[in-house]
Amino acid sequence: MNQITRLIFTPLLFITNIGFGQNPPEATATETNISFWDLPLLQEAFIDAAPNNRNDGIAVGYLAIDNDRRKAILKLSEELSDSIHGQYDGLLISHNSELVFESYYRRGRINLPHGQASVTKSYITLAIGRAIQLGYLTMEDLHRPIVHFLKDMGLENLAEGVENITLHQAMTMRSGIRLSVDTQASITANGVANTTPEFLQRTTVITPETQTFKYQGIDPRLAWQVLDSVVPGSAEDFMKQEVLAKIGITNYAWEDDAEGSSMMARDMLKLGALVLNKGKWNGEQLISARFLAKATSKITRPTEDWIPDTFFYGYYWYQADMKVGDQSYKVNFAWGGGGQYIITVEELDLIVAITGHDREDTIMEQVSKVILPAFVEDESLPLEGPYLGQAPPGLVAEVFAPGVVSTGRYELFSAFTPDMKEFYFVRYDEEDKPSMIVYEYNNNRWEKTVTGPRVGEPAISPDGKIMHLGRRYKERTDTGWSAVKEVEKPFKDFRIMRLVSSAKGTYYFDDATDEGPIRYTRMIDGKWEAPKPLEVDLGKFNAHPFIAPDESYVIWDDQRESGFGKADIYISFRQSDGSWGPAIHMGDQINSEQSDSYATVTPDGRYILFNRMIDKDNVDIYWVDAQIIEALRPNNNP
Repeated sequence: MNQITRLIFTPLLFITNIGFGQNPPEATATETNISFWDLPLLQEAFIDAAPNNRNDGIAVGYLAIDNDRRKAILKLSEELSDSIHGQYDGLLISHNSELVFESYYRRGRINLPHGQASVTKSYITLAIGRAIQLGYLTMEDLHRPIVHFLKDMGLENLAEGVENITLHQAMTMRSGIRLSVDTQASITANGVANTTPEFLQRTTVITPETQTFKYQGIDPRLAWQVLDSVVPGSAEDFMKQEVLAKIGITNYAWEDDAEGSSMMARDMLKLGALVLNKGKWNGEQLISARFLAKATSKITRPTEDWIPDTFFYGYYWYQADMKVGDQSYKVNFAWGGGGQYIITVEELDLIVAITGHDREDTIMEQVSKVILPAFVEDESLPLEGPYLGQAPPGLVAEVFAPGVVSTGRYELFSAFTPDMKEFYFVRYDEEDKPSMIVYEYNNNRWEKTVTGPRVGEPAISPDGKIMHLGRRYKERTDTGWSAVKEVEKPFKDFRIMRLVSSAKGTYYFDDATDEGPIRYTRMIDGKWEAPKPLEVDLGKFNAHPFIAPDESYVIWDDQRESGFGKADIYISFRQSDGSWGPAIHMGDQINSEQSDSYATVTPDGRYILFNRMIDKDNVDIYWVDAQIIEALRPNNNP
């Protein structure tokens, strides 16, 4: 197996380095000035599931999918490194508008434009769409004869039927132009620039029978010539200024008459994003959305033997329906010889960029079998085993159930029932509407259910009979949970966010009022006593307590100048005399420079789950081995 330079699962959580070196491979000054085929092969493949931010206009994230599917992606990457599937140079994946996986093999370099071959045709489509957006062309112009736009070329002695070739036909490889190999060679002997007149003059007669699909370089040259005739300046300048520069692409190469181009792999993702986002970039409509919808639709079916019969064709973009289980997904992709791909799946918010120099070019089989299934919503996949089928974490916190529970949105709180067969949390959808979600373990698998809108912060009592919801609660009945009920006094007097209970029936709760303490209360002779403040050295804002079932420790989060982030998680242990010991910061195994909060311990006592704010749009649930608690327990405590 080729040496792997870097293998990172999630930032700050789990890092494995195989080999040495931490940076993606960059072309040296010498390598930028030699041909692709003279580039030395990489000594080590580079595989990164937490790509670096390079300030290139691409947001980065990490591969937030469950362990089995992450392993499948990494296994595919290792196979690409070993050339098991052919000679490929790069595989990049963008999910939910973030680059989450980046790898380079063989001749791949992060800073070196890679030959695009026929993917260049797909870029012509984007330029035509930009011209329509700016008014240089219209949707109606797609069905005008191309000679209508080429009047200034002084076309004479055109072959019969040329006047019937429309831009629409040229962009679907159905111009009907038929030239022998020798004739094409004689026309392009001195380069491909300004060859359009000869194509139109020397073709055989064009009839409806000849205007069928034929994959050839002539048709995109016709479309490029039309663009050149209608935009200010040249078509190449238009591509540079109105398409590439608009999305921050400056390091590239473009050949005469759009015969070919070279793009960096990260920039291929940007071009894919234009398609995935219906022509928008940073809120600006760059490409006509109406045109792009047409361009990426199934207009015709290719008839070449080397194109799979499951592929369709639009305007220089392919389409295919790929199935994962019983679900079918529409896939749009640009395809170039040697294994150049820009693949978009709108339903999964997924973009894949692939570069290569493989003659057989069979990588799409792996896209269908490995990459797409890795990003399908998890509720359609079985989750088996304890803890939602997740591999247990160690002593450094990891994302809990990435792609299943933690999906890049707001996922808050976490509560297992005592039998560990139900898991509750809250998720905010794309419209910022919160829902209570439960995964239930039935018939040896976990199944997801949305129980309804959020009504509080779920915490299950140690006996499993009550679901605390802050100032509300539910009771377990023979048929499930009861309707939501309101708490009585004295709890009504406080702005409770989280309320929990011990096995002894003592309630601990917070107060959303600034600098309010953690309080506790017990029921004595059938009445709740007046709540008392927890006698611990608390911080500025104390919230979200968790009490051990035996009340041997209490965990909460608060804000202190000595902390790591906006909020950190602390623990205090019960002393032998019944008092509480000092607040202990739970260390960098849990706390980070982000906001860490809402800690809870699983009913079996094995793991701590908590929330970490990644950014203003993303809060994930993390988990870590609860051995941390024993490591922090003072030696003089029982």
